[in-house]
Amino acid sequence: MWWFGTTCAGCGARLQLLSQSGFCDGCSPALECAEAWLGAPTLPVAAGWAYTGPLQAWISRCKQGIFSDPDLLLPPLQRLLKQLTAAGPVALVAIPPERTRLRQRGLHLPDLLVDRLRTREAPRAWLLERVDRAPVRRERVRSPPVLRARALGEKLPVVLIDDVVTTGQTLATACAALQSVGQPVKAAICLADARPQILAQILGQG
Repeated sequence: MWWFGTTCAGCGARLQLLSQSGFCDGCSPALECAEAWLGAPTLPVAAGWAYTGPLQAWISRCKQGIFSDPDLLLPPLQRLLKQLTAAGPVALVAIPPERTRLRQRGLHLPDLLVDRLRTREAPRAWLLERVDRAPVRRERVRSPPVLRARALGEKLPVVLIDDVVTTGQTLATACAALQSVGQPVKAAICLADARPQILAQILGQG
């Protein structure tokens, strides 16, 4: 079990003793829910939160290997998943990490999300493997990952799980890899949405 530390995951301020939240009273109201489906008809994509402010800072720490318990952030993702399982079971598949970075960080946020989201109606499936090397960080434009896929025997439709959707390119690559082996993909759910059209829609409501 991961627990939030004694400082706010967004701004670093000290939290009250035995606080059950990972964010201080100033950062908590700044968390912006997203829950908006957007994307090509073949791959609907939705995220629970907007990739801004304290959530962006928290995810940045996670990418540095400083992991905290994400339970506080799960309810929007659980609501999105409930919509998808209303028509029947699905299989949750995490976007896989590059192996070098996985060794550096010790844990992969999409894997952690799948572990917390999986249910009887949405079991986990290991169908994707990343087979390329990590892109050089100084490159302005990163190439999409090279993924190897396999199909489930029972052909449950897949819901892809990732941490942040920026352009949707990685999700599209994963979808194409699974479809190439005959595995249907129903949708993708991400923790945070960094797509400009979603951020403009959410932040414009404030």
